[in-house]
Amino acid sequence: MTKEVEYPYKVKGEIPALQFEEFNGAKFGYMFWPSNEKVVKGRLLLIHGFGEYTKIYYRLMDHLSMSGYETFMFDQRGSGVTSPGKQKGVTNEYHTFNDLDHFIAKNLEECQENNNVPLFLWGHSMGGGICLNYGCQGKYKEKIHGYIASGPLIILHPHSAPNKLSQIMLPMVAKMLPKMRVDTALDLKGITSDDTYRSFLGNDPMSVPLYGSFRQVCDFLERGKKLYYDKDQYVEKTFVDKPVIIMHGQDDMINDPKGSAKFIEVCPSNDKQLKFYPGLRHSILSLETDEGFASVYSDLKMWLDSHI
Repeated sequence: MTKEVEYPYKVKGEIPALQFEEFNGAKFGYMFWPSNEKVVKGRLLLIHGFGEYTKIYYRLMDHLSMSGYETFMFDQRGSGVTSPGKQKGVTNEYHTFNDLDHFIAKNLEECQENNNVPLFLWGHSMGGGICLNYGCQGKYKEKIHGYIASGPLIILHPHSAPNKLSQIMLPMVAKMLPKMRVDTALDLKGITSDDTYRSFLGNDPMSVPLYGSFRQVCDFLERGKKLYYDKDQYVEKTFVDKPVIIMHGQDDMINDPKGSAKFIEVCPSNDKQLKFYPGLRHSILSLETDEGFASVYSDLKMWLDSHI
């Protein structure tokens, strides 16, 4: 039995209240974190990774607020307060993008009402794969001002990838038992090099055990393969011509950095960047060391400021 430990980062501003909204059979928990500056530069809609939830990103949202940016983040179906207990991990491809469409539409409307503030889409890990796929197939892909992915799940690192037999069997099992869940085992050392954040995550009842349904796991792996293998020029023919940047820890042993390099190679955007960070692992903008976070965040802010 785990005992909750205090979140390591001390928020400089005020933590906004968690809000709730019902949509398509789920009650979503979400948070809107306002800018701390009078003039709002832009808004980021954050798409979290597998098994994550809002609290994991307090440090990022607080820093963005102090830099003049608003953020909006929701606990996805299958995660956080949106899907507690036995609902954790229960979702599928349809819900993933249909739910995201709903919240993007909500934010686009609010941004338009607020002097046409530009809306950026940012995703980490599983969320990074969702973000990049949205740039290919999303309903509102043309209305997103720019796409940002952190350690995106394009292909798993050999350290984390299931064995060959499991990979072969997974699509069949996902079809037969889509809601059956398994503890996928959280790789704390792979997530971050920071002992304090590892202790927080390993003792956080919202994070462990890391349950995923067979359908969810199969879907996010297939989603990544679409980006990596670019079958029928999926990326080359469909990715919108909007700014895109991928930021990836070079020592990431959860998602392979070569997947990010492959995507950037085939991506047709006229404004694309790839930045690797030596010595940093997987969660570079949420759970890494203060020094590592500061380095990555500085680049993120610089990129945002140059694209508003």
